[in-house]
Amino acid sequence: MPRRSRTRPNGDRSLDVLIVSQPADYGVAIYVRELARSAVEAGHDVTVISPPESRGPLASWVTSVGARHHTLDMARRPALRDPFDVLTLRRLARGRDVLHVHSSKAAALGRVAAATLPRRARPAVVMTPHYWSWLVGGRLEALYRWIERLLARRCDVIVAVSEREEVEGRSVLGADARLLLIPNGVDRAHFSPEGPSAERDVGHPLIACVGRLSEQKGQDVAIRALALLSDRTSRLRLVGGESTPGHRRQLEELANSLGVAERIEWRGPVDDTAPEYRAADVVIAPSRWEGMSLASLEASSCGSAMVATDVSGSEALGSAAVIVPRDDPDGLAGAIDRLLRDPGKRRALGLAARAQSRPFDVSATMRRNLDLWTELVHGGAWQRSQEDGSGAVGSAVPGTPSAATGTWTTDA
Repeated sequence: MPRRSRTRPNGDRSLDVLIVSQPADYGVAIYVRELARSAVEAGHDVTVISPPESRGPLASWVTSVGARHHTLDMARRPALRDPFDVLTLRRLARGRDVLHVHSSKAAALGRVAAATLPRRARPAVVMTPHYWSWLVGGRLEALYRWIERLLARRCDVIVAVSEREEVEGRSVLGADARLLLIPNGVDRAHFSPEGPSAERDVGHPLIACVGRLSEQKGQDVAIRALALLSDRTSRLRLVGGESTPGHRRQLEELANSLGVAERIEWRGPVDDTAPEYRAADVVIAPSRWEGMSLASLEASSCGSAMVATDVSGSEALGSAAVIVPRDDPDGLAGAIDRLLRDPGKRRALGLAARAQSRPFDVSATMRRNLDLWTELVHGGAWQRSQEDGSGAVGSAVPGTPSAATGTWTTDA
């Protein structure tokens, strides 16, 4: 069934794309902003659905790049309003060419909404979880695994943002899951070693940790590690706002109990994180779970000496960072101590990190997403999956996903 699409002056057909994101700030929102920007510049008609601006800057970001915005105040966890949000998404997705959902919550609502549409009104559905819902653990882990298995066949492609996330996905969803690897990327021209640095006290070693204050990002582990450092003059700068009310207060109480409150700088949200990476002696990423951390890629691109935890996406850092176990303040502190004592090692890691970041460029990431949309709608793969029920997507055409490998055949 041919998709509804318009013709641009160069003869290519534009796409009518609906992007849905439950997060409205930080990494996922930045990704969606860049995706919307790239799609608009490519001539596509883009609408982004996300929570209101009171929940984060995504709404203003997408309008600033020329996309339309529709407000839907989706809850992060299961909520009574979810069925009503499904109905809204169903109405807004009807007749579109592509529905691209970001984060597990938006993906669950969006896939249910699309599945209830008549076949002729159903868009091609792409899901990018950014990290798997079951990684949060706790009493909901088994439920989230069951939901993801149930909904995995309700989309054409699931995009994994790191190699390890793809492996984790197949281990739960099955070897035949429609997973495609498109690694995250950052603006390497902006996030570079050259440029302004944030203010700092040069008399004290500075450790920077960038990310929203949350259990996921592990700032509590960073604070515990700070208390274990040999150099008692070192300072920890936390860059980012709290994801849930009261989280900063909990971290402050922890710092007070460990006697390190005076050594912590609460930077809060900043418009540009690049100067923070350049100012730091060591950048840490003590996350408990990730898909692929944009902060880690940004720091790597800036040539920072890094210590990161062993989570999905950390494999992209290779030997250009020190990798330590999750939830291990002693291991984190030991790695920081060794780097603070060895300026030569920090310089060597920084040079290696910049080189290691070369494949992770945001323009390539977004181009691959747009190529995927085009392949699904115009390349025939999406039509075939609708007609024969196979769900097979991709081709061996250069620059498009390979159904056989689940990766990309070329960067061209």
